[in-house]
Amino acid sequence: MADQDETVLKNEKSKENGKMNDSVPELDDTEPPKVIITAPPTMAIKMISNKLQKPSEESDNKDSDDCQIILPKTEIIDITDDICDKNETLEETNEISEVEVNFDDIKDTPTIKALKEEPKEPETEVISEDEMPVDNMPVDTEAVSEDELPPTTLADQTEIVSDEELPSENGATKTKRCQIPEEKEDENESQPVKKIKTEEVKPITELDKFWQAVKDDPSDFAGWTYLLQYVDQENNVENAREAYNKFLELYPYCYGYWRKFADFEKRNNNKEECEEVFQRGLIAIPLSVDLWIHYMTYLKTQHSDDVDRIRGKFEKGLETCGLEYRSDRLWDHYIKWEIEQNKLVNAFNIYSRLLATQTLGYLQHFENFKEFVNKNAPDKILSAKEYLELRQQVAERVRLSGNGELLTDDSAPPGEEENTFLSDVSEKELSLLKETIIESKQKINKETGKEIAKRQTFEEGIKRPYFHVKPLEKCQIENWKNYIALEKEAGDHQRIVVLYERCLIPCALYEDFWLSYLDYLESLDFDVSDLLKSLYVRACLVHHRKSPELHLKWSAFEESKGNLDKAAEILKNLDEAVPHMLQIIYRRINLEKRRDQLDRVCELYEHYINTSHTKFLTSNIAIKYARFLWKCANKIDKAIELIAEIINKDKDNMQDNARLLLQLVELKMSVKPLNEKSVIQIFDEILSMSSVNLEQKILFSQRKLEFIEDYTCDYTSLRKATNEFKSYTELLAKEKKKALAAVEEEKSRIEKEMKVKQAQEIAASSNSQTVTTNYQPYNSTGYYPQQYTTGYNQTAYQQYTPTGQDYSYQYQNWSYPQATTNYNQTWGSYNYGGTGSGGSGGY
Repeated sequence: MADQDETVLKNEKSKENGKMNDSVPELDDTEPPKVIITAPPTMAIKMISNKLQKPSEESDNKDSDDCQIILPKTEIIDITDDICDKNETLEETNEISEVEVNFDDIKDTPTIKALKEEPKEPETEVISEDEMPVDNMPVDTEAVSEDELPPTTLADQTEIVSDEELPSENGATKTKRCQIPEEKEDENESQPVKKIKTEEVKPITELDKFWQAVKDDPSDFAGWTYLLQYVDQENNVENAREAYNKFLELYPYCYGYWRKFADFEKRNNNKEECEEVFQRGLIAIPLSVDLWIHYMTYLKTQHSDDVDRIRGKFEKGLETCGLEYRSDRLWDHYIKWEIEQNKLVNAFNIYSRLLATQTLGYLQHFENFKEFVNKNAPDKILSAKEYLELRQQVAERVRLSGNGELLTDDSAPPGEEENTFLSDVSEKELSLLKETIIESKQKINKETGKEIAKRQTFEEGIKRPYFHVKPLEKCQIENWKNYIALEKEAGDHQRIVVLYERCLIPCALYEDFWLSYLDYLESLDFDVSDLLKSLYVRACLVHHRKSPELHLKWSAFEESKGNLDKAAEILKNLDEAVPHMLQIIYRRINLEKRRDQLDRVCELYEHYINTSHTKFLTSNIAIKYARFLWKCANKIDKAIELIAEIINKDKDNMQDNARLLLQLVELKMSVKPLNEKSVIQIFDEILSMSSVNLEQKILFSQRKLEFIEDYTCDYTSLRKATNEFKSYTELLAKEKKKALAAVEEEKSRIEKEMKVKQAQEIAASSNSQTVTTNYQPYNSTGYYPQQYTTGYNQTAYQQYTPTGQDYSYQYQNWSYPQATTNYNQTWGSYNYGGTGSGGSGGY
């Protein structure tokens, strides 16, 4: 330690005398480099540098230099350095350097000094450029500031630099190891270890590109299809679920993608998730026959032993979409499955329901039914009770004798009547029983055919029964409207609901059909609240998230059911989706008023006034708020202050906000007791505004005159107000006269220009006729008078007549008597009395 202290003093003295050379001393090859660090005890510096040498040099010939860095407590740190030939410049080298410095509570900035022994050409680098006293020294290492260096523990550490981090000139790599000796740590200054984590920039994958496309434009249906196709082929469960869920939230009526999602889960042996996807899909689009068939096929495959469950799901499917016109295949699947289970009675009952249902293949269904009956015995397809009743009906017409001959009712042997239905059935009776069954169902099938004939035209007009973002043709939209009207006339509620649900699949993006469906359900005299809630959720949260009319109806529905909090939430979400809409703002405020939340009403009014983006919106909301403060909160002074503040903010543009001025006058006149001077002062301030146009000043001056005459006894003020009103009306008359004069002047100027132009055309035409050989005299043809005189009267002059008429019309009612009459009519209906009853303000 003594030697080291002497070295420190020697170096400091050398620095004070200014004898530091610009070159770095050459180090002895026999000794490792020594680094003296003057710093707090817990500090470690590690430097690794690697330089590529020229191919002509031998890689083993390396020069090592000694370098000392003086810090408070010294430790020797090994530095491994590969240096190229001294004649090689820094631009010709490829180097990788790494420096790690760990501090445990650094209080003072360390001082780094380099010692020199013998002068030699510079071949070494120093740790930090900021702290080096040597100028213009080539740097081979990367300088790292103290703030960037985390503290570490004082344990032996060995870092292995990977081959990829140390490239050589010929492409080979080297591994450098730097041993940091253990340092003593102050017990009172121990700190937890901190590590710097370097975040690697992830490359953009194909999946990221597909996601970016749909994030930029969620309505890009083609982009979604490409994304789903990619994740399906990639077969990554997490990526696929995320993509399918996001897509089906936006487009739940795409039944094909519910199928693909379920197949994906099934392909990855996720049975529970597969069934969950099926359930979600059938809730989202319950009329999808294809999705029901796909689901039932899955159940029959995976749960073939659970007969009751399969039968229950079939019944649920028929209950949900059995009335769909194209539901034939689901009926067929159910019947075939029951036959496979040898439940012929169940199959017969399903046939009975199917033959009474209006479906596309009703004729084929009847043929299948006849084949089914002919193949099976009546007692196998009918229940015992139905079979006995049927045989009794047949026996009423014929009876069987002992030898099998058909007998009349009188020929039955005595005592054998009770055993007739228990005896064997002959072939003739069997045939008769089957014919009776078929005949009974044929009548039902014929009635079904008649109903189908009424709807056949509309069914054929449905060209796209599935959902798509592309717009429908106008003829198809009209077809749906006419079809719905037909079903409403028929009056079958169940069929009307099914038709509306069918219609909403291809017409989901058309708001009119949702509103029509809601109006129908709300007109019913029985409770359909569950269906209405489901319809509002689908319409407002999926397909029309920014439709004010649908959301307002939903809010009113929830309020009618007593769900005031839900109604307020709906309006709040709508306000965020469609901001600055007066109808939404008023509905939201009025709802809070009905909830008796007056403080909340004031908060909303002030919020909308402060966030309004147009003067029109601000003035309307402010007037509403002022009336609320006046009529409901009994705070007329605050209402006057509110209106006055808004007027003062926009005094230079009052020509567009005359309603605010009228409201201020109305409030001033409603103060009790009435302050005549304050009201007259408001009138004078309004008349003195430069932004108030002349017509508006006439309006307010007349109102001022009426107020003084009705509520004051000061003749001088009355006389002054009368003269003021006359001066405004005279000024208006002068402006009118000036405007008419300008119109006449413009008209005369145009006429002069037309006359000059016509004269020039006549002269040019005369010259051209003189040159031609076939000259026609003036009087013989009447050419000039006919062409130019007529053209002048009809075309040139009359062309500008409407301009003059417009100007005349604009000012024809501006004379003083007419203006007085008009203003008297306007203000005569204005309730401005001092009783405080209020009024509309005449605006």
